[in-house]
Amino acid sequence: MARYFGGVLGGATRSMAIIIKEDGSVIGQSKGKGLNPWQVSFDTCVEKIKQLVDMAKQEAGLQISHPLESLGISASGCEQDAAQKRIKNDLSTRYPDLSLSYYINTDIFGPIAFTFQGGGGIVLISGTGSCCELFDAHNVSIHRCGGWGHMLGDEGSAYWIAHRSIKLVYDFDDGMKQLPDGMSIDVLRSKVIKFFNIKHRYDVLNHLYLDFSKSKIASFCAVLAEVAGRTADPVVCQLFYDAGEQLGRHIMAIIPYVSSELKEQLGGIIPVLLEGSVFKSWDLLKEGFRSAIDQMEPGLEIKLYRLKDEEASSIGAAIIGAGMNGVKINMKAERIENALVSFDLK
Repeated sequence: MARYFGGVLGGATRSMAIIIKEDGSVIGQSKGKGLNPWQVSFDTCVEKIKQLVDMAKQEAGLQISHPLESLGISASGCEQDAAQKRIKNDLSTRYPDLSLSYYINTDIFGPIAFTFQGGGGIVLISGTGSCCELFDAHNVSIHRCGGWGHMLGDEGSAYWIAHRSIKLVYDFDDGMKQLPDGMSIDVLRSKVIKFFNIKHRYDVLNHLYLDFSKSKIASFCAVLAEVAGRTADPVVCQLFYDAGEQLGRHIMAIIPYVSSELKEQLGGIIPVLLEGSVFKSWDLLKEGFRSAIDQMEPGLEIKLYRLKDEEASSIGAAIIGAGMNGVKINMKAERIENALVSFDLK
């Protein structure tokens, strides 16, 4: 009898569920909005997971009442054991036909399970938020940098870029900050006013306090990226340079924890998987990123990769969920290679 395995990738803004067979082939998938439990509530997170998996089951031609062998969930906001246990218990209790077993961890684990396949490496995430983590050859976390949310960090993320852009406009208009000669705040100010529908200066407070939405503010980053790419406005471009520098600093904070054994296993070249929508603007980030990693220790290099689509990360969640249940998903090497694109540092 055929066995089916599920994977859910849940970010702060978007989520995706897939169902695969033992050979790694995808037979069903679905997409939805973010499901970080700290943003949408734990109850809503659990409901969203159920809805996503049911839609994927329907696309796969499976009965909703047919439980999956395992469901791997790789989701933002699931760093703590208590959060993982709560979601697992709620899914098992409220939806007994959803899956026979569960594995729940952060949104980093799906991408690494698909990409590294037992080799080890670094994952650097910059989407709505940001974080960086080093894994050994067994996909065990060695060290983590960042991932503390917008109140404590998220440096280099879409939210960080967008928030800094708003603050820069208000600091300039308040007289708290000056720009170098030849630079103007006008382009950035006009985009902030239009995107947030600001008719009076104080209207911005609604977005930052009364009706605060981290994902809504972060979405402004895409507007800024378009402006930077089209006009090369120096003020907007500097925001992305600074973001690239911050992301490079994440890598430099992680590198000292790469053991000599792992360096040897990887031939002195550490693979770094770049995850998150901000890396779609790599050309804007690259110079700042390079400036931060210029002091890399001699004899050690990094090689940057990015997954072409979210499906691969969801497959990774399914792979690790099945693996925790004693089942090895036989993913073909060419499928992994076809899903990766390398990034140039030069």
